[in-house]
Amino acid sequence: MNQSSATAVPHRILIVDDSPTQAKLLEQMLAEQGYRVIVARNGDEALEALPQMPDLVISDILMPGMDGFELCRRIRESKTGGETPIILLTHLNDPADVLHSLEVGANYFVSKPYSKKLLLSHISAVLNGERVCRQGDNDGEVAVSYRGKNYRVQADCAHTIELLLATYEMAAEKNQELLGAKASLSSLNRELEQRVVERTAALTQETAERLQAMDELRKKDEVLMQQSRQAAMGEMIGNIAHQWRQPLNAVGLLVQDLTLSYEYGNFSREYLETSTGKIMQMVRHMSQTIDDFRNFFTPDREKSAFELKKVVRRTLALMEGSLADKGIQVEVSDGDVPPIFGHPNEFSQVLLNIINNAADALCEKRIPGPKIKVIVAREREKSVITIADNAGGIPANIMGRIFEPYFTTKEQGKGTGIGLFMAKNIVEKSMNGSLSARNTGNGAEFRIEV
Repeated sequence: MNQSSATAVPHRILIVDDSPTQAKLLEQMLAEQGYRVIVARNGDEALEALPQMPDLVISDILMPGMDGFELCRRIRESKTGGETPIILLTHLNDPADVLHSLEVGANYFVSKPYSKKLLLSHISAVLNGERVCRQGDNDGEVAVSYRGKNYRVQADCAHTIELLLATYEMAAEKNQELLGAKASLSSLNRELEQRVVERTAALTQETAERLQAMDELRKKDEVLMQQSRQAAMGEMIGNIAHQWRQPLNAVGLLVQDLTLSYEYGNFSREYLETSTGKIMQMVRHMSQTIDDFRNFFTPDREKSAFELKKVVRRTLALMEGSLADKGIQVEVSDGDVPPIFGHPNEFSQVLLNIINNAADALCEKRIPGPKIKVIVAREREKSVITIADNAGGIPANIMGRIFEPYFTTKEQGKGTGIGLFMAKNIVEKSMNGSLSARNTGNGAEFRIEV
């Protein structure tokens, strides 16, 4: 209660605001303080309410029709409200508001959005006659020109100083709000910096863990690659044994025949040269087999362009003896395809793994007329190699797992389970291609696209 005593008549305050929401909020705030409130929606309604003799008028400046300045002027010119105190609600976006208020005779400013404490303080001071400055001598009319517009002010010094103090008071209030906002912003900045530090530390830790995981994965891949190469080497040693068995037998027979010819008197220089030529041809063939074997397992240090057809033919040549001993027929169809970029020896290992798996499946199932068909072709902009067999296909329940590491269906000691896994890694990671498998009507088909 802002009344001087419990029995005093409550002060009457006229609120003028075209916003029903703002007017209602202000009305409730004043009613809580014990004031009697009259509400007018515009300047005309406010002038009609003047005969009710309000003790104070609080008016918004920005209103349609008659604004707060014009309403203030008319109140000052009226007989009933000439001395009624007037507080104007303004955003104070323009210094001209001060001059307008002086010109029309307003008593105080209160900025919007207003501080409840500051507004109630002004209302109490006005209603209780607590003026900071008293009426002084009238200095007469003052003409002010501001931004091309002229103002005629007839306010005394006390009135002018009070308006200026009110303006300063609002500026100080706004400054306190800004300081509070600045303090909150500083606190938020410190909190944000702390979060950044914490997040940076977490990301650093996460990055370190990922790098460690990547390093471990790389080492694991290297181990798998080494195991795959060792397994392939075992396969190739078997192939070389098959490749050498026939020419060694032939060399042995020729040597024996030379001895028998000498004993029976059929030995001649021409026969010696013919037999020697045949033996040297077989020795050169076995020597070439050794060179192919050595080149196959020499790591390619750098990627290079290579012909698919040559790599396919070289790989099949290394496996020729092994496949022939197993009775497997190999059919090759190689069309014209552009060179591809990668490690040719690694790609040979891919072909070796796939063909060996096909050969093992054909032998395990004892397929009559076992056959492997290799097709090299060009489809659109890609080079495609398909390797198909007639071993009946891959069971549906394991089709999705055949490229997993250490997954094998072979008996213990006959398979490592890393051949297809490494083949897929070489094709897809090293050569940016794809390796897939499907079942055809007669067997399985592996498809390489690069």
